[in-house]
Amino acid sequence: NIYPMKKTIIFTLILLQIAIVSFTGYKKSINKENPIVSVSSGDISGSYNNGIYSFKGIPYAKAERFMPPQEPDSWKGVRNCTEYGPIAMQAMNASSEFKMDEKKSFCVNVWTPGVNDGKKRPVMLWIHGGGFASGAGNMEITWDGAALARKGDVVIVSVNHRLNILGFLDLSACGEKYARSGNVGMLDLVESLRWINRNIKNFGGDPGNVTIFGQSGGGGKVGTLLCMPSAKGLFHKAIILSGTLVNIMTKEKSRAIGT
Repeated sequence: NIYPMKKTIIFTLILLQIAIVSFTGYKKSINKENPIVSVSSGDISGSYNNGIYSFKGIPYAKAERFMPPQEPDSWKGVRNCTEYGPIAMQAMNASSEFKMDEKKSFCVNVWTPGVNDGKKRPVMLWIHGGGFASGAGNMEITWDGAALARKGDVVIVSVNHRLNILGFLDLSACGEKYARSGNVGMLDLVESLRWINRNIKNFGGDPGNVTIFGQSGGGGKVGTLLCMPSAKGLFHKAIILSGTLVNIMTKEKSRAIGT
């Protein structure tokens, strides 16, 4: 009777397929030499060191000058994300080691104890200081997120966003096209939170447990995000480190300065 034999062969093939799929996923999750994570725009590769995976210079948005941010373009293949991306345009010493780029500075950096592991670690978004005019998520060695990710078993994210007149010049008096120009730097931060919401689970993070924190100007940005309807639901806790703002100007004054 050949029927039982056919059943045995089919069952064996099913088990083999399950084993192949499981082994492939297992290899992907533990390949520490070349960790690969899928994000909404494509696949990225990072690095592994002393128990922490890091992914740097990941695009989270794109934008035209003075315009609100949009989701970034997608790419094919695996994008190398082992080095920091450019920082936002700002007044700096010409000998600075940091490359500035108006178009390519929309990037986040991620440090995590695990990738593709199904865990739901707390997520912390670090927002740099600099008085809304300077700085970047990777300009200080102390802002490297590996130590905090390791100590707290959390996923750390840092972000670059538009600054100074490119991020906060109010040109709304110049027509409807520029109606949202005055705070596009803050809209960039909201877009980075949307990116976290879409992608952080693949880095072992919980999109339902996001804390924003920042120091000085970064603390001021945290306080501003607390007041922004577009950021509602994208984060759940906030830490302000010496960043209370007392010099917010009126729309009339900001329009006059823009004009």
